[in-house]
Amino acid sequence: MPNPTRTIPLPTGEPLTISVLHPPLPEDWAHLVWWGVVRDELVSGVVSPWLYTPYFIGEIDGAFAASMTYYTPEDTRDVGVVEFVQTVETHRRKGIASVLLQYMIERFREDGGKALYLCTANPGAGTLYEKHGFRYHLGDGMRYLAPGCDGFDEAYFGYAGPGQVRDAHWGDLPRVTALYNHGTPGWLVKDYISHCFSDTRYEQHFMKLMKQAEGDSGAFVVLESPGHHVVGAAAMVRYDTFYEQHVAEMTLRIIPNYMGRISDIIEAMEVKATEQSISVLQIHLADCDDDQKALLRDAGFSEEGRLKRHLLLDDGVTDLLIYRKHLTSDAKHTNSRDDYYGSRFLWQEERVRKEKDT
Repeated sequence: MPNPTRTIPLPTGEPLTISVLHPPLPEDWAHLVWWGVVRDELVSGVVSPWLYTPYFIGEIDGAFAASMTYYTPEDTRDVGVVEFVQTVETHRRKGIASVLLQYMIERFREDGGKALYLCTANPGAGTLYEKHGFRYHLGDGMRYLAPGCDGFDEAYFGYAGPGQVRDAHWGDLPRVTALYNHGTPGWLVKDYISHCFSDTRYEQHFMKLMKQAEGDSGAFVVLESPGHHVVGAAAMVRYDTFYEQHVAEMTLRIIPNYMGRISDIIEAMEVKATEQSISVLQIHLADCDDDQKALLRDAGFSEEGRLKRHLLLDDGVTDLLIYRKHLTSDAKHTNSRDDYYGSRFLWQEERVRKEKDT
């Protein structure tokens, strides 16, 4: 059900009525969500216990004119990501997006919001966001900091105690976005699974990775410091072939202030891998990132592959390395051949036998 509405006059003199919808969304409003990979979960409210997802709707004379949303953890509401900004073509250049954005930012701040992340490749949209306090942050990403939060990075990612390693959940979308959009560590390869590099902003990558790691296809854990700040994360995704199902690709990131806990995150990954009969953990990294190589070697990984001159930098090239850790030499098939595309059905085997007999 929508929250009580507010009507604001536009520069054109038209009254813009703003309301806020919360999942589950009626079928008529399903167009507010564009991420296909998790669209059903967002529209139906499956993720609502973890992720607060208000949809801000602007209407003129009872007809839909514009919308936008932000996603923030249900329990803290301190960091968020802005998504799905749209204005009906016939209502563009009326200041509707500006009015909606201002209203949305006010609501975010009322809930204790500190930092909002978004991305845009549209110069006009970039100008609009800048007028409302957003600043370019990483790649095509931007960030808004609430008044008094200029020291957000130092406060949010500063050491505040050992914290805990736990399973990731949907409420970690904005938290992991903040982690992966942070400038340090400056590793060139940030997340090879989603092909995210040091200068690439990170938002819906989280959604895709969560879906890929579901069930026995992998795992996703985070290191949460006191205050529910995600300061480290690791995920693995099993290779989806019969012959490689014992191998998982891993991604790993941690704030420098918590580097001492990296072994705990990797250990959690190893436990998850063993439970899923994954015997090899593999991670791609750039040869130029010596500190990451040292961390992985300390955790028992070793270089087993090198793609020479694979990564093209602004000032040259560097090798892409494959580091691996063998958790056990006893690799087992968790899934049968029939679980993978390409295996023959029984009726096909019958025909092959008949052909051989003739």
